[in-house]
Amino acid sequence: MIPFTKPIIEDEEIEAVKRVLESGMLAEGKVSREFERLFSEFVGTKFATVTSNGTTALSTALEAMGIQPGDEVITSPFTFIASANSIAMVGGVPVFVDIKSDTYNIDPDLIEAAITEKTKAIMPIHIFGMPADMPHIMEVAEKHDLQVIEDACQAHGASINGKQIGSFGHCATFSFYATKNILTGEGGMVTTNDEELYDRMLMIKNHGRGKEGGYSHYQIGYNNRMMDIVAAIGVQQMKRFDFVLKERRKNALEFNEFFTEFDEIRPQVEDEGFKSGYHLYAPSLYSDRMNRDEIVSALRDEGVGSRAVYALPCHKQDTYLNIQNWRWAKFVAYPDYSKVSLPHAEEIGAQHFDIPVHPSLTIDEKNSIKDAFRKILS
Repeated sequence: MIPFTKPIIEDEEIEAVKRVLESGMLAEGKVSREFERLFSEFVGTKFATVTSNGTTALSTALEAMGIQPGDEVITSPFTFIASANSIAMVGGVPVFVDIKSDTYNIDPDLIEAAITEKTKAIMPIHIFGMPADMPHIMEVAEKHDLQVIEDACQAHGASINGKQIGSFGHCATFSFYATKNILTGEGGMVTTNDEELYDRMLMIKNHGRGKEGGYSHYQIGYNNRMMDIVAAIGVQQMKRFDFVLKERRKNALEFNEFFTEFDEIRPQVEDEGFKSGYHLYAPSLYSDRMNRDEIVSALRDEGVGSRAVYALPCHKQDTYLNIQNWRWAKFVAYPDYSKVSLPHAEEIGAQHFDIPVHPSLTIDEKNSIKDAFRKILS
């Protein structure tokens, strides 16, 4: 079976972890600072801080931005549920806006109609590494004096007109989960140009402790820190990231060209000037002969790793259909998500599937994937 993902862990990562273990300094420290420095320089922001994972990056950033119980945050329903959950964790109300069926990202033209007096922020999600339309979204946010937090947890290396994703919003979050373009197993990062926001995040992620260290605490905080053992892997991953990104794009663009042979397969669209990081390659199936689950099964029978990633958009998940059981429901008026209709998100949820695009794909494996599609669709 050709795996849909294949982490690259080599001797450099093993030796880096070994050095940290031998140092005896395992907690967040100088290696984490080096990871932050390399990452902020790559993204192009003044500040970056590591967290324990992508979800705590999101919740840390939202809390630092001052999201209070009952505050509404506009976001996409077509994503891993951690995005919406992070809003609910701090007492916020996820307000789902439909996506564009070609890019799979939140439709900026629909955002303004969803804004109310309770709206405090917009959280665009760069799904599968494809940039959301940040210039348009920032225009809407500035018009209505809203904060913007980019969920870039899948978008390492994505850009718009040469500007890196993670440098558009007031802050942005990244995940280094084991399948991501840059991986540490678990881990997260928040980037920003706002020093006050950065300082608040440092306190929130470390039990409310001040920058001076010691045992002076200024607010309720959490243990959202990263270990240097983890950061050591991230530092080495940064050093080979140019190669990883180049190979992912090369493989994705090769498949884009290949799928022009088939009317039934429509790849995720990369708008002009937009460059995806291709965390995943997930086309959609439009066929009268088979459905998405059938093509996934057929691909697996041919030895090609495939799956439906987000078959159920967030507003269709039991989590949100049963949101009145959530602890904040005693104080927060949530919408009845069962009445929310977002046709494009539901359409893509039912029709998309992913295939391998990772940088370790060989020529023979790519040819096998193409042969499998020719067999299945012929």
